[in-house]
Amino acid sequence: MNDYSLTAPIAPEAIFPEPDKKDMQAVGTVTQITPKQGKTYSVTAVLTPDDETEVVKEYHFKKPTAPSYDRYIKTAGSGMSRALKNFMFDCVLEDSREALTQDLEEYPALAISIGEKLLSMLGLAKDVNLRTL
Repeated sequence: MNDYSLTAPIAPEAIFPEPDKKDMQAVGTVTQITPKQGKTYSVTAVLTPDDETEVVKEYHFKKPTAPSYDRYIKTAGSGMSRALKNFMFDCVLEDSREALTQDLEEYPALAISIGEKLLSMLGLAKDVNLRTL
């Protein structure tokens, strides 16, 4: 029988080490982490504003809810960018809210990259195939 009890606390860095930039995809790696309050997700984006610069951004989100998605769909017709930002801010955790706000001012297209990852958690697929039977 396995015994999973711990005698000493483990530092978060031991469980969730800093990601290596070489291992990250071009945009939006989602890693699940489990803090004190349920499941949250770390979304890491590697931005390349020019050929010689890489900027790594990381934010923490909770899983989007169906009502949040419904609000996004309802408001997307009047302004896609604003609807996507509102969708993201419904899900972002307080520890990342200020950084996300500042980064979206500098990199407005970041909303598309992160929003797509959050939508994929609700079932948005990149590849869907249809064929006649």
